[in-house]
Amino acid sequence: MKIKITAAAVFVAALLLFLGVHFYNTIQEKEWQIQRNAVQTAYQKTILAQVTNVERFVGEQPYTIIHGEDKIGQKLVVWVGEDQIFTQMAADGIDVEKAKALTLSRQPTANIKRMVPGVWNGNLVWEVFYKIAAEETNPDRYYYDYYLFKDGTWLDTYRLSIQ
Repeated sequence: MKIKITAAAVFVAALLLFLGVHFYNTIQEKEWQIQRNAVQTAYQKTILAQVTNVERFVGEQPYTIIHGEDKIGQKLVVWVGEDQIFTQMAADGIDVEKAKALTLSRQPTANIKRMVPGVWNGNLVWEVFYKIAAEETNPDRYYYDYYLFKDGTWLDTYRLSIQ
């Protein structure tokens, strides 16, 4: 009797795991297809030869950001939008660590949540999303800072509302 109950429990757990994985894959398939298409476009229209990371930026227009290398191993960043493609050598701009340092120099108590290259107001930028912890009378605040990709010039900060 214990064997039947154990076998049934294992079967149900395996079935739930399978259904959960299938559900996750079904939900994510559209996003993965967008990323695959962007990578394929970058291979065809830029000097990209190898991809190391793919991420999404959603601003005025969504972009797929592709980090990779060219044929001789130089690091490269490609922004693939619906109707635009931008390519920059990573060495021609600031890196993620420099964007982090710039944010922390402006806001030393910032808890950085996400940093991603993007396109903001027609500029190639680093978008830094961070939280500043609550004071006694104020709730936590969330911010977006924008820095030029080329040289790290601060462009603007958006403060998210309390809601």
